Amino acid sequence: MAELAGVIQQIVQNTIAAMKLTDKATGTVTSVSPLNVQVDIAMQPLPSAALILTDTVRGNLKKGDRVLMLRVQNGQQYIVLSKIM
Repeated sequence: MAELAGVIQQIVQNTIAAMKLTDKATGTVTSVSPLNVQVDIAMQPLPSAALILTDTVRGNLKKGDRVLMLRVQNGQQYIVLSKIM
């Protein structure tokens, strides 16, 4: 019974790790209207539909700005937390 519990616990841990619920990311604003942020040169820029802006950055971004983001929903959305100097 203890062995089964250990196996189940390992499966749950692996599943949670694979989901990558949140993670930090940095990106560069490539366009302001519409807002697009490039996270990785191997990926297409993130469109505004995938970006959630905090009050700190809303209306304060310009092309070329570096931003700190929190990746959520398995990378389907990013919360833009602040500009990086």
